[in-house]
Amino acid sequence: MENVPILKIENYERPEILELLLKRVNGLKNKYRQNIAIIGPQSLGKTSLVFNLLRHCNDNKLIPIYICLKPKSFEVFAKNFIGILLHQFLMSKHAKMEDNLDFLLNESKPKIPRTVRAITQINKLIKESAPKDEIFSLVLELPQFLYDETKKPILLIFDEFQNLENFELKAPYLELSNKIMVQKNTMYIMVSSATHQAYNILNKKLSLLFGNFEIINMQPFNARTAREFIGKKLGTVKISAELKNFLIYLTGGYPFYLYIITEQIKYLCHDGNTDAVTENIVITALGETLHKNHAILNQYFNNKYHGLLNTNHNNLYPSILLALASGIKKPSQIGKHINRKTAEINRHINKLIQWDVTTKKGVFNCINDPLLAHWLKLVLCPRQFSFNMDINNASSEFESGIKKLMLKFSLESKKKLSVRLKELFEKFENDIVELDKKRFMLTHFDEIVIKDSNGLSTVNARRLKKVWFCAIEEGFIDEARIGTYLEHAKRKDCVRKILIVLDGIDPTARLKALEAKVWIWDQNTVNDLFSLFEKPRVIE
Repeated sequence: MENVPILKIENYERPEILELLLKRVNGLKNKYRQNIAIIGPQSLGKTSLVFNLLRHCNDNKLIPIYICLKPKSFEVFAKNFIGILLHQFLMSKHAKMEDNLDFLLNESKPKIPRTVRAITQINKLIKESAPKDEIFSLVLELPQFLYDETKKPILLIFDEFQNLENFELKAPYLELSNKIMVQKNTMYIMVSSATHQAYNILNKKLSLLFGNFEIINMQPFNARTAREFIGKKLGTVKISAELKNFLIYLTGGYPFYLYIITEQIKYLCHDGNTDAVTENIVITALGETLHKNHAILNQYFNNKYHGLLNTNHNNLYPSILLALASGIKKPSQIGKHINRKTAEINRHINKLIQWDVTTKKGVFNCINDPLLAHWLKLVLCPRQFSFNMDINNASSEFESGIKKLMLKFSLESKKKLSVRLKELFEKFENDIVELDKKRFMLTHFDEIVIKDSNGLSTVNARRLKKVWFCAIEEGFIDEARIGTYLEHAKRKDCVRKILIVLDGIDPTARLKALEAKVWIWDQNTVNDLFSLFEKPRVIE
């Protein structure tokens, strides 16, 4: 069996996902095809992951083709597809290359005449302004022609595949699904940053193939990986665990943001001839990357924000986003805040959800990107509503805002998690929330008590004669440990049993917990709740 070599992969380069992709590519080479969809927000490194995969696919046993579908005309798409396909074929032949379509056609014609004839027909149809759907169908047949003539499987990657909808084709995904079903020697990797739209396409427009797509849902770095990433980027420059955790909290663990900010921190340390990161250095780095007009992240978020201004609707999006960033998360409250009807607010929020800007969790709405929320609150809002034109004063206000955020994070981080949960539960006001795809009420409790016994820390929240029994486990949970928890949870007045797991749980222990109707909260679930009430995330 011939396998794609797996080279050494750095911890922060998504090794578990890359190894899975390499395994699937090896399967393709051995006549087993598994199509994949990689879905996740912008700035998580999806395209970098794909190019890392392509660097490993250079053993001349298959032909990899990467097509970027970011906004372009249909004609450009068709010609790019043709050019990249021919270029990749000739690369496998080690031919002397020129980045010119006529050259690629002439070099390829003796070797793959049927494929070149199909391309010639496509070019003719383009010149004649033939129907796009006819051209699209022929373009998607090219991988099969290439396989038939080379007997090499094709790895076809569509980056931002949801943009096929922009070509004004009648049924692009129906045509695509038809080709996927018959092209058994072409493996499709579909990549998308538009998570809401991508899942909608997979569930509805590619529904017949949905079971044939393995879904990789990319997330920001977890705390451990983010800390490793920061340490690797800073090298010999020392940084405290608290400052690392603050950067993870601020950025939400997004690799792109961490990269930009740590690069600036490293530059400031080098410029100041110091090998230790201080709070002031972090604050300065955030000003240089997030606040100044020319700052990379400031420009990045400005582009996102102003993209929402270029809509044809009665534009309430900026006002809604600023309200959400300031902690006003319920549509009824937002409506009162900006003097609009709740129904109108809900219509705009639904659009923001479709654009992957916000998420609805019961009656609450949240901005998906935590650093965008901080930028709206600390950068955009002061600029829009301040009467002071002094640039230095604006910088000072930004630094003051970051210091307050640091202090709040530091104070909360020093508290026991049981104390933080008690304070969180005290804020519940009978609102409906959705967590882990479950809808339930955040009960307004009469009494909340913290108890510690036999090494088990619990928060008991009572409403009338009914109790939430919430236990916190900071270590790994095995069968014995879950047995201890279940013994404690045997009480007739318990209406909700919650187990907070911060360091993992044994599969058998998890099954026992689920059989006992225990709701298991991991760190992400806990942090979703903290975010709803404007409290810093738990970084463990």
